[in-house]
Amino acid sequence: MSDNLKISKIIQQSCEEIGQTAHEKEKKGAKPVEIIHTAVTAFFEKLNHSGYGLDVNDIIDEWVEKKSQQCLDVAQESLKSFKESNSTIQSITETHTIEIEKITEDHREIDIQIFRDRFSAFQQDLLLELQNANKIIRQLEKEVEQLQKQSNIDPLTKLFNRKALEIDANDFLKFSDEKKLDLVAMMIDADDFKLINDTYGHVAGDKVLILLAKLFKSSIRDSDKAYRYGGEEFLILFSRAKLKDVVRIADRIMKTVRNNKIIYKNRTIRMTLSIGLTEHQKGDTLESLVERADAAVYEAKKAGKDKLVIG
Repeated sequence: MSDNLKISKIIQQSCEEIGQTAHEKEKKGAKPVEIIHTAVTAFFEKLNHSGYGLDVNDIIDEWVEKKSQQCLDVAQESLKSFKESNSTIQSITETHTIEIEKITEDHREIDIQIFRDRFSAFQQDLLLELQNANKIIRQLEKEVEQLQKQSNIDPLTKLFNRKALEIDANDFLKFSDEKKLDLVAMMIDADDFKLINDTYGHVAGDKVLILLAKLFKSSIRDSDKAYRYGGEEFLILFSRAKLKDVVRIADRIMKTVRNNKIIYKNRTIRMTLSIGLTEHQKGDTLESLVERADAAVYEAKKAGKDKLVIG
């Protein structure tokens, strides 16, 4: 049976079971949100037990990231329109000033002073509004800039996300076709992370990821960048670095994780990391660099986990 047919069958079975569960909960007076939560959890658990691993948190994170980008796009477009409108108002004010000056020169019979005073008052009010608008624009620009930064951050670990990685790669690999760069990629995978989630729950798993992220950030320089690559996978790019120096950092990270434990609800969680390292080669793209580092992680897993492999 093909994967598509298997998944279709799992979905069909899940729908039947969810329908029965929902009916029972409805009889007991459960709220709609409780029924939805139970249904979604049951569906993802059935997929996981059937070998089709999906993490609802990853799906939610992806949805949040898309929505954040949409909000950012709207904010940037609105700010652009606001600035254009503001410039137009300022241009109109200056144009009208010139036109009024011409009128005052050509029509001496009208009360020029009163006209000047009234228009001057109008102009002052309008300029004041423009100044206030400029203040708002500057504030909005700061907020949009902050939103832009937030859209590049993984909401759970506060590391950079895949979107930020793609942006940064353009800078890191700018001269990739010309020469070999002093750039090292470190791919990190938390060993047996699914077992931690299944044994201690997703909240415990999230806490593990947060602690790992803090360790990674404290182990690198400001010029290096750490990313949550996906699930329990992380990627660190070391710029202006030698492989031997990054090996020492990797060893230190692995030792720290191996020799420490996490206490969650009076239960001890121990874990290890599998790490793959690779140096930049002339002509490398982000894809080729990540592919070699990922292959090295795979070899570390095959070798028994808690290993460092250079690819």
